[in-house]
Order: sequence, then C-alpha cells, then structure tokens
Amino acid sequence: MKSGIKYNLLDVDGKGRVHIPKGIREEMGIQNQVVVEREKDLLILRPIKSIGNPVEFLSSISVKTKKSPAEMKREAEGVFGG
Repeated sequence: MKSGIKYNLLDVDGKGRVHIPKGIREEMGIQNQVVVEREKDLLILRPIKSIGNPVEFLSSISVKTKKSPAEMKREAEGVFGG
C-alpha cells in the first residue's frame, strides 16, 4: 500500500467494533491496540507499537479539561481512596 491519504469505508458492528483492513494494520504496525483520540468531529487512531516505559507513554497523552489539578486530585482520591 502506498503512503499518503487514503479513504476506506469501514463498517461498525453492533458492538461498536471497526475492522481495520490487514494492509493498513501491517503498514501502520498495528498489533493489538490503538490509541483513540477525538478532535471535534474526527476520530484519530494511533498505533501502539510497544510500551517500553509506561510512565513515559502515559505522560505523552494529552488530555483537555476545564478542571483544576486540585479538582482532579479530589476526584481521583474519591475513586481510588487517598
């Protein structure tokens, strides 16, 4: 498969699953998981090739929120204890 922008019409099954064609999976190095990002009306799938350092990987994920760090900490403590 040549690089560049390609469009494929993919079906979504009753459980919300999408089948990524084998050629695209091989070209992109997609193995078992992808990261899904939502940007307005776009869904972006990014391959996870391997996670060597989990802390580094999680630090690379950006999250947009209107909550302050203190609010997020209180919520996390409520869920996980603290």
